[in-house]
Amino acid sequence: MRTILNLFAGLGAGLLLLVLLSCSKTPESTELPAQGGDPRQEQTKEEGNTGEPENGESQKAEETMPDQIILTVSGKTMPVTLAGNAATKALVAALREAPITYTASDYGGFEKVGALGRTLPASDSQMTTEPGDVILYSGNQVVLFYGSNSWRYTRLGKMQYTSLDALKSFLNAGGGDIQVTLSLPGGTASQQGTSESQDPSTKLAPTVVMNNGILLPGAGIGTYSLHGATCVNSVYSALKSGVRLIDTAYMYGNEEEVGQAVRQAVAEGICKREDITVITKIYPGSQYRNPEAAIEQALAKLDIGYIDIMLLHHPGENDVKAYKAMEKYQAAGKIKSLGISCFYVKELSEFLPQVRVKPVLVQNEIHPYYQDTAVVDFIHKQGIVVQAWYPLGGRGHQGELLKDPVLADIAKAHGKSIVQVILRWHWQRNVVAIPGSSNPAHIAENHDIFDFKLSDGEMARIAALDRHEKHDWY
Repeated sequence: MRTILNLFAGLGAGLLLLVLLSCSKTPESTELPAQGGDPRQEQTKEEGNTGEPENGESQKAEETMPDQIILTVSGKTMPVTLAGNAATKALVAALREAPITYTASDYGGFEKVGALGRTLPASDSQMTTEPGDVILYSGNQVVLFYGSNSWRYTRLGKMQYTSLDALKSFLNAGGGDIQVTLSLPGGTASQQGTSESQDPSTKLAPTVVMNNGILLPGAGIGTYSLHGATCVNSVYSALKSGVRLIDTAYMYGNEEEVGQAVRQAVAEGICKREDITVITKIYPGSQYRNPEAAIEQALAKLDIGYIDIMLLHHPGENDVKAYKAMEKYQAAGKIKSLGISCFYVKELSEFLPQVRVKPVLVQNEIHPYYQDTAVVDFIHKQGIVVQAWYPLGGRGHQGELLKDPVLADIAKAHGKSIVQVILRWHWQRNVVAIPGSSNPAHIAENHDIFDFKLSDGEMARIAALDRHEKHDWY
């Protein structure tokens, strides 16, 4: 007993000495950095300034907790929204060092399960899972659900999928073992290699899995009203900034310019063709009457090997005929996915039973003054991605929206521009936006919306701005 007491006495003296030494140190400066303004007013930054403190270890401790991680299976990725508990914090800390890869196997006809190779802090509770749930079991196994089960688990997050069929396809449900990689958006320091043709600041958007299992980038650029060299330079600049989704159309008259920019970026090694999604559209009238000629014309003008997504521009006579021609070109591999634009509940309800291939995407007018919530919900329930044209209000109306005091207040709170707040609002409604711009700084800004999150209260404030005010006729 005397030996133990002497040991504690020695420890106590050591601790007292440490406290005295720490109190004698001069405190370091606590001066706060200046607050940033609207990013549109700061189009350039000092070269090499990453905004990180010199002490890398203290930066790691203060890094913002991401709201998502990326799950990769067979080269396809899916975002997982995190639950925000001790287990996810420990998982993120591990992923900051390196991605984690493990093998997952089918079990019970409702899940893929695999050993993580490490133990995370568990806080198990009885729950009934749903498809898309990502669960921690026994502290060291990750379960990816494509069905339901009731057990004691710790919730890690939710996979962001568009339909049950797409989720099952992604996980190869019932088809044997898969290799699963968990990583942070943008990768870890060990993954971020650069080359002469790749800007080190390039960031890729998260992706959405469409109902055919193909990935759609979560942010893009629209090219309406862009022509000639302006269009080529805008699309090229977008690809250099990390944008991988380009929207064009026959009626825009710029498919050739879009194709030129894509070929240039691929030739220079900025990106691979298979990593880019190009959307184009055929138009009612002569193109719907002779859709095969319209499709061939689009393939020739773009000249990028194939079309990633082709849409009907809006409903019209012979639209089903045109879509069925698109189905044939998809079967031949010349079009990868099919979609429609300017279709609402009535139009969709009449159209869908008449076609064989379900559209992967519906592109409609959506912005804070025209949120069209009932239609967005209806489309989502069909397992179809919603994409917003006029995401910032559209011609003649954008100025008013970008001066809205509610949006300005939210933007100020996050140190972001109003544009970024609107685009982030779209993303959190599971809507993919395609804003247009010819300004390289604005293009990069429009893409930089994945490093902050709007609160439920902020989302509600924006929801209250809805005027049901449509700004175009279709």
